[in-house]
Amino acid sequence: MLAVLLALPCMGQANRFYMEDFEIDLDSIKTLPLLMTNEDEARGFQLTMTLPDGLELISCVTTDYSRQYQMGVSCNVKSNGSYLVLAYPPGRICYPADTAREVLLFTYRATSDFKGGDILISGCKGSTIDNKTFSIQGDTVAVTVPASSLIGIPVDQQSQDDRYFNLMGNPIASPEDVSVAIQVTTHPDGRVDRRKVAVMP
Repeated sequence: MLAVLLALPCMGQANRFYMEDFEIDLDSIKTLPLLMTNEDEARGFQLTMTLPDGLELISCVTTDYSRQYQMGVSCNVKSNGSYLVLAYPPGRICYPADTAREVLLFTYRATSDFKGGDILISGCKGSTIDNKTFSIQGDTVAVTVPASSLIGIPVDQQSQDDRYFNLMGNPIASPEDVSVAIQVTTHPDGRVDRRKVAVMP
């Protein structure tokens, strides 16, 4: 009974591309596989991959599984953040009907201002040995960054404007209000500097 239950999620998947949702650190790269579940033999396929702002595609290569079927891959920019990916063999070779095989590897880089978003895999088509086209279901992949990366610098460590005080320690709007003022500078690392400044008449 258990074996039957475990097999149920694979039923009805037909022809499908999908990737796992993932988390990526800012200013870092990550490589993930594109998986294909194909009910039909596929001589090759194409898809459009659209990335959110701040996520860049660094490379797209075949996996060991694809290379055993002599598949090559090309990845062309369609527009800003959108890529057309084609996988194809040199001759009449097909991917056999199979379940959840890694067919391509994508390497992404997150910029320092990436805030997360979705990768959209759409416009997916396959080709049979007789060059007939069939559709393949795409996927939406959620990409997140660690929550700590979105918090930023703690308030007590953020850069602040210089503040001024008179010699009695009372705050003043401008050092020009007195002949000698104390200038207080707070640095991003939380360090505080104090120095006297004299305003010449």
